[in-house]
Amino acid sequence: MVGRVLKRLQQEMNDFQIHEVDVLAHPLTAIKEGITMIPTLQHGEQRLSLIFPNEEKIRSFLKQ
Repeated sequence: MVGRVLKRLQQEMNDFQIHEVDVLAHPLTAIKEGITMIPTLQHGEQRLSLIFPNEEKIRSFLKQ
């Protein structure tokens, strides 16, 4: 769900990149990146970790 929302927002905003980390295949990368919850979004130094983030929360986070 989050992936679809991000791709739609990326087409609108066009000022961020999506980088996905498969935490099961790359657990050490997840640890290095500080990912403690799925999904975790990072924009600059800010992070958003929510179990069910909706489009409004994601949009608001990206506009910070």
